[in-house]
Amino acid sequence: MKFIKLISWFVLPLSLSVLANDVSDDNGAVSRSNSVITQQQGSSLVAALTNDYNETPDYCGNGSPAFLCSGITFRGNKPGNYHVWNPSPNAINTGGVSFSYLRKDSKYTRLAYGYDSGYIIYQIFGAPQGKRDLDYLCFFPIDADSNRRNYNGCGENVDYKGSSRSCDQQNIYTASEWKSHYYDTHGDKHHHQCSFNLRETAPSDTSRNFSEGIKSMAKISSESFGTQNELRLAVWPQNIGRELPIQAFFYTADSGYNGRNEAQSYQKDFYQTTGIAIPVIKMKLPDHSNQDAQFLFSMSDQAI
Repeated sequence: MKFIKLISWFVLPLSLSVLANDVSDDNGAVSRSNSVITQQQGSSLVAALTNDYNETPDYCGNGSPAFLCSGITFRGNKPGNYHVWNPSPNAINTGGVSFSYLRKDSKYTRLAYGYDSGYIIYQIFGAPQGKRDLDYLCFFPIDADSNRRNYNGCGENVDYKGSSRSCDQQNIYTASEWKSHYYDTHGDKHHHQCSFNLRETAPSDTSRNFSEGIKSMAKISSESFGTQNELRLAVWPQNIGRELPIQAFFYTADSGYNGRNEAQSYQKDFYQTTGIAIPVIKMKLPDHSNQDAQFLFSMSDQAI
């Protein structure tokens, strides 16, 4: 189905953003003419993220996939020899960029590869004007070794030909069917699993696919709480920072100064490169399944 973009203030009041050149938005992104990140902007950002985390609809208001209007989409990273917001060399090779999706009903306790930092992107229905809509490709309820899969990391794994194809290619459409397929192997279940198709050109219902993907996490909660899910987005051009819908840079609460320094390095690099100031926040993932993630802002975390 085609995604119909709604006006952001109608969908998520806390994500209201009217962004023109050289002005600030209510979620904390500001440009050079207003380069001081304030406590008020940080508080607005935390309120927006908390609201997005707590919202757990099966669909957006017009029947579109729920990732367009709820949840937190983020990418864990390490500083490297390229801008953190650019697709990595590996992403370019595979044709897809891996993110994670965090929500009250789809939570976990750690980041991929034990990362300590990264960045959060706006939901498409809550992004400021002038930002690029990134293309969502597929969703895996648990980390899927997408680097060794075809079809932009959404298709079959090299070690599980056929059985790891996209779920809709195997007539798998519900959480129960996904769970049955997930356990139908004596090998690596993560590599054997299938992805829920989120492409606008998908032959199946992408809204239902994502909803069932989230429900699939609950079907294997003893595993999924300990390992992040995987959301694949199509690669975007290099060095288009000003167009990207980056909402915040983050570090994890248990990473200490290491994660904080990484997030601050992203903030400084982004500001120096694009002239846009993006807040740094601390993200605390739950330690137990009955806890919720938290998002915290401190002026002392800002490096610009």
